[in-house]
Amino acid sequence: MSKNKLFFFCATILMLAHSVWAQVLPTEEPTYENNALHPCITNEEYDVIDQRIAQNLKRLKIIIPNTPFFKVSLAWPLKPSDSLKDCSYYRISAYVDHNTSSGAFQDYNCGTNTYDAHKGTDISIWPYNFYKMDHNLVEVVAAASGTIVDKHEGEFDKNCASTSMLANYLVIKHEDGSQVLYFHMKKNSLTAKGIGDKILAGEHVGFVGSSGNSSGPHLHFEVWSGSTSATLIDPFAGTCNKLNNTSWWEMQKPYNETTLVKVSTNTTDIVIPACPGTEIPNESRIFKIPFQGSGLPAGFAKFYIFIRNEVNGMTGDMQILNPDRTLFASWTYSSTMDSKTRIQGWSKKLPTADGRYYFRASYNGQICEDSFEIRGPLNSSNIKPFEDLHVRPNPVTDKLCIDLENYQGVWFDMYEITGRKILSTKIMEAHTEIHPALKSGIYFIEFHNESGFHKSEKVLVE
Repeated sequence: MSKNKLFFFCATILMLAHSVWAQVLPTEEPTYENNALHPCITNEEYDVIDQRIAQNLKRLKIIIPNTPFFKVSLAWPLKPSDSLKDCSYYRISAYVDHNTSSGAFQDYNCGTNTYDAHKGTDISIWPYNFYKMDHNLVEVVAAASGTIVDKHEGEFDKNCASTSMLANYLVIKHEDGSQVLYFHMKKNSLTAKGIGDKILAGEHVGFVGSSGNSSGPHLHFEVWSGSTSATLIDPFAGTCNKLNNTSWWEMQKPYNETTLVKVSTNTTDIVIPACPGTEIPNESRIFKIPFQGSGLPAGFAKFYIFIRNEVNGMTGDMQILNPDRTLFASWTYSSTMDSKTRIQGWSKKLPTADGRYYFRASYNGQICEDSFEIRGPLNSSNIKPFEDLHVRPNPVTDKLCIDLENYQGVWFDMYEITGRKILSTKIMEAHTEIHPALKSGIYFIEFHNESGFHKSEKVLVE
């Protein structure tokens, strides 16, 4: 969970040099602070977890080595979906607090990216945290192989502030006796494996959620060297780490990963509602000419960049590239403050010639790029609805993938063989993954667009 408050700073300024509108958007920061009085995990919860683990270890007859012959190395515990094409997908909103004084806090690098008495690493998914959560775009995976020694699920998963509700969580014990606690996960997303089962590094643990005492979708990742919360360590090595001298990571990430997380082309402004509302990206990779975006001048679209750990005074360079990658348009952005996250958007006039174009941005030496397609009237009229639709795999096991490049304005409904509708949703991107959790049998999916065209697909769920 982040210490920062949510600041709604919306400003639009006319930039005459580019004839565009620049827009700064809310940064999806939570609206309240965690502290010693409202921690991510309360002392009472720690007591319950400690007791449950002790009982499970006794029942499972797991022997804890007195002197481990090796120390486990931890891999990164999050994995983006294959359908997520962003340049990154997360930010670290809080590290372990190493200052034991009440009311003061300090992270392992002697900074203040933590809060008082915080005992884990909070990894938030960003941007569009609830959208990513709703669509299962970021998976929690085991950082190391081990045995499940505690598990709790079935709890509400869209909390925004301090609550007495429990979290969905899993605890894995490794061969060296250490344990990792995976906290705040999405309801009913945890592995089907139970207490006592083995789990391999990289294997599915759950999906990121906001259950328990949580301000938004994130993973609370907590490492213990032993079997109780009293054996807390910080997997990050640094000058102010008072718990352990060495890193527990296979490869420790830098303290500040200043970079572009994402760039996008949009039909209109993105919408970021108050927590726990799901964000509306309004992204598109296809623009049919003539194009009219809501609230925009004719022929204009929105171009957004998403910066993690923005640095005051740093400059970003944006380019729209032609199909042959020559320059169509360019502009710059200068950071005026340090910020954990920054969403910055501009209105820019679209090209009119058919072809695939590229939106490219660079910041802090890092490049992030996405493409979009321009289709003129003749080009658009020759496109047959759903001709590029692919539904896979068939039969379906754990997930259903829908590929549809021309997805704007397309909905799909899913029906049981009896005709009962069980799912209806709008397709929001060219590649969509669905985890239906359905009983075995035959189902029908009907696709339809705003022009009244329909197409049906039959799928078998095993």
